Amino acid sequence: MPLTCIFRSAIILAVVFVTSAHAETLPPLKDGKSPQTIPEVWAGFDPRAEALDIETIKEWEEEGVVIRAIRYRIGIFKGEKAWMGALYGFPKGGSELPGLVQIHGGGGFASSKHCIDNAKRGYATISLSWRGDPRYLERFDLPEAAQTDWGAVEGRQVDGTRGVKSESDLHYDPVDSARNNGYFLRALAARRALTFLEQQPEVDGARLGVDGYSMGGVITFLTAATDRRVKAACPWWAPPILLDDSLKSRTANTRAYAEHIHCPLMIMSPSNDFHGIVEHVAWMVDHIPSDEVRIARAVHLNHKNDAQSMAARELWFDSKLKDGYSFPDQPEFEVKLDDTDGRPKAYVRPDDSMPISHVDIFYTRDAKQSENATNRTRYWQYAKPVLEAGIYSASIDLFDMGEPLWVFANVYYRVKQSAGEAPLTNPADVFTVTTRLKMFSAEEMAQSRIKKDRKTTSVIETFGPDWEKEWTYGRNQWNSWKLNTPRIPVPEYGKLVLDVQSDLANHITVEVGGYCGNFEVEGGPDDQRIEIYPFDLAEKKTKAKLLNWSALKRPMLTLAGSRSKPAPTFKLLVWEPVTKADFMAKRPFQLGDANKIDGKIMLNFELADGVDGRFDPEGKSVKVGDSIAGIDVSGLQVHSQGVSEVSYFLNGAFNTFSAKLIPCFQASAVFEIHADGNKLFESELFRGKTTPQDIEIDVSGAQELKLVVSEGGNGWSGDWVVWGNAHLR
Repeated sequence: MPLTCIFRSAIILAVVFVTSAHAETLPPLKDGKSPQTIPEVWAGFDPRAEALDIETIKEWEEEGVVIRAIRYRIGIFKGEKAWMGALYGFPKGGSELPGLVQIHGGGGFASSKHCIDNAKRGYATISLSWRGDPRYLERFDLPEAAQTDWGAVEGRQVDGTRGVKSESDLHYDPVDSARNNGYFLRALAARRALTFLEQQPEVDGARLGVDGYSMGGVITFLTAATDRRVKAACPWWAPPILLDDSLKSRTANTRAYAEHIHCPLMIMSPSNDFHGIVEHVAWMVDHIPSDEVRIARAVHLNHKNDAQSMAARELWFDSKLKDGYSFPDQPEFEVKLDDTDGRPKAYVRPDDSMPISHVDIFYTRDAKQSENATNRTRYWQYAKPVLEAGIYSASIDLFDMGEPLWVFANVYYRVKQSAGEAPLTNPADVFTVTTRLKMFSAEEMAQSRIKKDRKTTSVIETFGPDWEKEWTYGRNQWNSWKLNTPRIPVPEYGKLVLDVQSDLANHITVEVGGYCGNFEVEGGPDDQRIEIYPFDLAEKKTKAKLLNWSALKRPMLTLAGSRSKPAPTFKLLVWEPVTKADFMAKRPFQLGDANKIDGKIMLNFELADGVDGRFDPEGKSVKVGDSIAGIDVSGLQVHSQGVSEVSYFLNGAFNTFSAKLIPCFQASAVFEIHADGNKLFESELFRGKTTPQDIEIDVSGAQELKLVVSEGGNGWSGDWVVWGNAHLR
């Protein structure tokens, strides 16, 4: 489309949609009071009412796709115009195209790749750049005039945009209100993007969808709930929900929008996602009135999709926005806790209108691992189903009844594409349709008549049939959470034993909880054995050795071969106990070999037995308040998120531990010192203005020293602190 036509269209629109320079996009609050429901939040807003004032900044062609860097008017807030920078792409010569609004996540910006990939499959796409990231201009060589500008309000990813409070001039309403929330403004901008698509001559405005990931997934939920022009939506890795009775929960959180979603919805929900937590997705699915909701779950992944779920996403949009496509119904799913043999049993009856490749059933006992730092560590175990009369069923062996049981199934359908049909962006032979998540509480488990199987084993993996169901794989690397099950207890004194065969000489990497070791194997037909003590592994950043397996908390296990060689064949992975005497004889005493300065050993992360939680080995994270400006902040800089623990093996060789306790300017944290499991010291609550405190603690005869920092009761944001000048004598 010639640029002159674009500008002529903009002029015509400006005439049709007469708007004064100072007319507000949003009406004033009714009686000056906060909206209390979603309809009240959006009352009076019409995404078609104002001119878009579209500006085309740059146009080019790439792989047969026309791409335009454009800017459109989001609205007028407090008398100032707000603008959205975006990329718009469509197949050259295309007409009557379905259109997609593509929304990036936190840390992202508009994507030409999404425009190109979608165009190859017959879509027009507007990819928003709502964060105003300067990389957007750099990546596409654009002038400042192409940048998103929120004007008198704040829709970017910055502090103060997640809540509803009226705390600054950039908040729209003078009282607490959902219209002060960044997600509200971003969803409003996305609804205006739908209007943009409606006005493009190559787009069929009756076939529009919304597609967004992470924070963009939240925006996708909100847009789908509030705009009936959305005929299909696909939020990825979202939403985090609030289930309290706060104003935010009732009017600004995704939870409040659930009951308003009536369009077809596909939720991309990795099983270990920290943002789109599976139990939150389950809650949303139960409360969405749309009768067309599907889930595509990538197993064991956090904030990532696999090729099978990505295929489901593209085929889902095809089935809702194109003619001649279909998509399977949601599988019927049931779990009976005490079936005939005393074990829980899962039953899946999938829609068989399309060819089924196979069905996988997964379950976890890790429901309590629900915090930001641990939900990504959930171990999903595989239960192999059998097929009989169109129903796939699998029994579940349980070790104990003390934890909840969650179960889901993935039905994998064969991808069948006709000649001349646009291929999938990520090639896949099958696509995923996931059942609802069945969740049983610990109380329900205890009241059932389930028979427990209390047998433990030292075998971590036999690498037999279906072993990869409990691992992820990519580029000659396998990852699993298998070490986090009571059925495979970790020996107090023991070693890992890995049997492996490799046709060529290979470089095998074993990583456990961030501690890594490299082992060489010879090429040939024979199996070779690798024996691994914890101290054969070192933390990747600090190079500190792991001195005992018990220092690990919910570790990921990683096995890898050289990326330049054919994949090795793993044969067996087991724990092998050793005597305490043999274990301790091999264990290095790092502090014993460390250099002394004036009779003391200065502690750093490299000398640590274990480092759990966030830390900064470069010492650049802590910034102190004005009241203690100029203080030396060198030392062990740690963060309270998920609790910080730094451990040292003392071997009974030291008498005192000394340090200066220093808070970051916005910290709220508590310091603790433990020796051999006994708490020796607990500080007062340290805030940003707390005076640093010098301490000296008696550790005579102690074998292990543990330095602990926990958050101070108001969340962990900003909780950087320093164990300053930490040393032993």
